[in-house]
Amino acid sequence: MNPVADQLEAHFAQWLRTLESDARLGSPGDTGDPAGAHGLPQPSAPVRYGEWEDSDGSTREVRMTRPEWLLNQLDAVLALGDVITPDDVTVVAVPYELSLEGASIERAVELLGASLISVGTSNTICPVPRLLDLIHRYRVTTLACPPQLAAELAALDEAAGRDPGASTVHTLIATRPAAPERLRRIAAMWGASAFEIFSTPSRPATATPCGAGRLHLPEGRFEVQLRSPAPGRIDTDGTRGELMLAARHTESSTPVALPTGELVELRSSRTVCACGGDGRIVIPLGRVADAVPTPQGPVTQVDVEHCLFTSPEPEGRVTSRVENGRLSVAFAVRSGTDRNRAALHELVRSRLGPAVELAPFAEEIAEADTRARSSR
Repeated sequence: MNPVADQLEAHFAQWLRTLESDARLGSPGDTGDPAGAHGLPQPSAPVRYGEWEDSDGSTREVRMTRPEWLLNQLDAVLALGDVITPDDVTVVAVPYELSLEGASIERAVELLGASLISVGTSNTICPVPRLLDLIHRYRVTTLACPPQLAAELAALDEAAGRDPGASTVHTLIATRPAAPERLRRIAAMWGASAFEIFSTPSRPATATPCGAGRLHLPEGRFEVQLRSPAPGRIDTDGTRGELMLAARHTESSTPVALPTGELVELRSSRTVCACGGDGRIVIPLGRVADAVPTPQGPVTQVDVEHCLFTSPEPEGRVTSRVENGRLSVAFAVRSGTDRNRAALHELVRSRLGPAVELAPFAEEIAEADTRARSSR
C-alpha cells in the first residue's frame, strides 16, 4: 500500500477513536451544554451538510457526523492514494454546490500532497475553453471530472488543432458512471489510464476501486439495500435497483436505509473478486431519474453505451434525456466515420427494445440546420 496512505490511515484511526470517545464520555469540562464547551458541536453532531435532488424533483438534505465524514474521507484518500502522488497537478471539476462529492475529492488530493486546481462545472467563471487552457498552462497530470466533460475537453482540444494524447494528462478519474468501453475510449483520447470512483450525492466515496478495477462498497460503513424499480418495494433478491444506504456509525441502534437516487447493479455477496476483497461489487448505472422502465427492468445511458462502443465510430461524447417515457440518446462520431450508424441503431433496438432511441448529436443537428438554410 502507498506509504502516505498508511500514515494517513493511522492518523485518521487515532482521530476517530478520540472523537468517538469524546462523543460517549463528553468533552473535558463539559457543562451540560448540548453544544459542548464554547458552543462547539459535539463530535457526534451533524457537521457536514449537503443537498441533492430526488427522482421526484424534491430536494433532500444530507447531514453527516464527524465519524461518518472521517471514515468517508479515509476511504477517498486510500482509493486515490494509488493514483495520485505529490508530483501530480490535479484538476477537480466536480459540481459540488449541492453535494459533498467535490469537497471530499479535493481534501483527499490535498492530503496526498498533490497540487490542486479546483473548478466547478457549474462555475460560469471557468467555462470549458478556459478549463482547457488551465490544463495546458499548468501541465495538469490528473483530471477528476465526469466522463462527458473529459470527452468535451478532448474534442475541443482537437478542434483547436492540438492532440490531447500529447498533453501532460496521464490519469482520468471518472466521477460519474460510464460503461467501461466508453471510459477506455475517452481515456485513449487523452493517452491516459482510466480510474473510476463512485460517489452518491448523499455519501461521497460510496464505493472505491480495487486492483482488479471493480468498485467495492465499504460495508463496514454501510448497510446496503436495493429498492425495486416498483415504487415503495424493497427487493432483497434483485440485482438492479436504487441503492439504499444506512450509515452504521450513528447513534441510532437501528440505522435507517435512505435512498441515494442512484441506480446500480449489486453483485451477490457470494461473488468473489480477483482482488480478494470482501466488499460487495457494485456497478453504477446513473440516476434513477434518468432511467426508463422496460419489461427487462430500468435502462439507462450506461446500458446504451455498452452497445455504442462495440463500434469504433463513437468518440466519447454521449448525452441522454428522458422524453415521454423513452430514453433519447445522442452520441458524437468522428467526421466521416458514421457508416455503421444504422447497425448501431439495430443493435440498441435488439438489446434494449423500443424504449430507447438514438438521435443525432447536438453538433450534427446544428450542422444539418446550417446546410438546410444555405440550400434555401
